[in-house]
Amino acid sequence: MPASIAVLTAGGQAPAMIVNALRAHYRDLIVFREPPESRGAFLKRRARKLGWLQIAGQFPVMVGSRLSKKILDARFAELETRYGVSMTLPDALDVRPVPSGNDPAFIQALEAAAPDLLFLVGARMLKRSTLDAIACPVVNFHAGITPHYRGLNGGYWALAEGRPDLYGGTIHRVDAGVDTGAVIAQKVCEPGPSDTIFTHQHVITAQCAELCAAAVDEALAGRVMDPQPAGPSRQYYHPTLWGWIGTGLRRGVW
Repeated sequence: MPASIAVLTAGGQAPAMIVNALRAHYRDLIVFREPPESRGAFLKRRARKLGWLQIAGQFPVMVGSRLSKKILDARFAELETRYGVSMTLPDALDVRPVPSGNDPAFIQALEAAAPDLLFLVGARMLKRSTLDAIACPVVNFHAGITPHYRGLNGGYWALAEGRPDLYGGTIHRVDAGVDTGAVIAQKVCEPGPSDTIFTHQHVITAQCAELCAAAVDEALAGRVMDPQPAGPSRQYYHPTLWGWIGTGLRRGVW
């Protein structure tokens, strides 16, 4: 019997590429969609960790993509054509809204659906108690190469730190850490000359979409990469505006 796959996502163009790739391989696909975290809640949560001064510096970079939407849309259309992906979900897709991946209503809905695997893409972090309540394997797509580039903007930070060999994506098992689970598959990707922090996630996702489907097969078989990728492990965030401009001027990485 073909495997049944569930996806948890907050939506968006980048996650849509992976959902469409999975649907091409697994017709029995359910998408649980949670609302995106509010900007205010996100900023407060991040400020508790980094402080308000750091957040004030990061905020302009967070919202910068809205100021160049036409340019981004043109680049995204190029990615769709070049890599045969789609950033639009089909109308016939089985999409089920949930309050949040950590809400009991989601756990109940997931138990009722009884998928063979839960795939996270563009979703909020699941709490340890939530993970403990999920019976099936849980995997995640991360637009960065772990363990080096965990967290946000993995592609940007790899280029900013002079590591184009670590510009890529990772599919990994999910544990209670931030992108710390066992790696199932990785791919080093190639940015275009005009790509910036506002496009790297989409570039990496487009090049890794098909790998996600292959990684699901590996996860269902209980396999992970052997040996596991090694190296320093660090969680990254958005750069501050002044840090981003400085890196752009020094290294040409924007």
